Amino acid sequence: MISFFRKIRWRLAQDNQFFKYSRYAIGEIVLVVIGILIALKINNMNEERIQYKELNDLMKSISSAIQSDLKYLNLIRIGRENIGERTDSIFDMYIDKKVYYMTFDDYAYVANTIEDLTSTIFFQPNTSSFEALKNSIYLSKLHGTDIELLLHTYYASAERIKKTEEEYNQSLKSHYQNWSNEFRNKGKRLLESPWNHPESEDKKNRFLEILKAESTSLLFSKGFEEMDMIDFYELQIALGEKYIEMVVKEQRDFDEQTKIDLSGILNSYDEVNTLNLMVNGRVPPNFRMIYAQSSSEYYSGIEFEKDYVELSYPENTFLWASPFFSIEALNGRVTEMDFSKYKKIILEMKGAQGGEEFFLMMKDKFDPPDGKESRFGIKLTDTWEMYEVPTAHFKTADMSIIETPLGFVFLGDKGLKIQVRSIQFF
Repeated sequence: MISFFRKIRWRLAQDNQFFKYSRYAIGEIVLVVIGILIALKINNMNEERIQYKELNDLMKSISSAIQSDLKYLNLIRIGRENIGERTDSIFDMYIDKKVYYMTFDDYAYVANTIEDLTSTIFFQPNTSSFEALKNSIYLSKLHGTDIELLLHTYYASAERIKKTEEEYNQSLKSHYQNWSNEFRNKGKRLLESPWNHPESEDKKNRFLEILKAESTSLLFSKGFEEMDMIDFYELQIALGEKYIEMVVKEQRDFDEQTKIDLSGILNSYDEVNTLNLMVNGRVPPNFRMIYAQSSSEYYSGIEFEKDYVELSYPENTFLWASPFFSIEALNGRVTEMDFSKYKKIILEMKGAQGGEEFFLMMKDKFDPPDGKESRFGIKLTDTWEMYEVPTAHFKTADMSIIETPLGFVFLGDKGLKIQVRSIQFF
């Protein structure tokens, strides 16, 4: 092929056809340049394909590490939940009430609980694959994507869990050491291994005396703190499951529904124009639902069903009642949020019978509890319907410092029940 083109070039030169030869030469140069560009393009494509595969392999490795994390997180969550429930029952059955007799099972229940409580557990995330990604050339390829934000959020949350557990375990060890010092040679072994002591009235009385001691109560009360950690684990599990799902689907960015679902995690998704306050009857992380009423008498008034929440107001009982949402982010340190960009609220609701009337309200952190906040009236039917409420109607609430994102206000003697499935801010 090369000799063919050389013959053409020689003939054109011999015939002194300069312009024809020039056109040919330029064409040959253009072809060479195009060939070089095509070769570079193919080389770049191959390089990108190789890097894409290596990045995917790293992300899959992280996914495997997170799967291992989630298995252990579920075990820790169950373990802490069990301790919380058992310590609560010990207060309920033995410490806070008079006990007339103790069976072997009673002794064993207390002894096994104190053994499990004082055996510290902690979450140790597998970070080796994530560290490998951070130290590689590939992390920059995820820059600006949602999966990068999700990864950093997952491991930052893991560090928060580790720090919380370290502080708790240190405090637990301190309480146990103080308790051990107080009852060393004075009943410590009796509480921890009662089956080694013969049955007698004196054994029961001394056992209960130690159990009801202030330092023992303080030690067992640490179990309630374990219950407080469960929300951290559930959030960590949700973040990990979302990452695994995105790796399987080879997604780099959230779909709109995921953005909405995660919008309850404050200060993470400021670009999201929709915020979920309730999804299928469930309240997202960092929000909480509370029932307040005119009487000091306890009334739950909030029942979480399969895919909705039922709010009730008893007949001829209160002057008023208000189930409302509060903001409790960062372990309760953040209790307000900027709602300025949201212009309307969409609620999916229905009445138990139809015709139920009540009010909606929003409050900022400086609104006094005097019932003078702006309200929006609602009348329900007995079928599921969407209700749109403009946030501009709540004139007394400073939208930049909202403390109560939404509240339901029930007034008068007439009872009612309403069902709410979803609440979204747009």
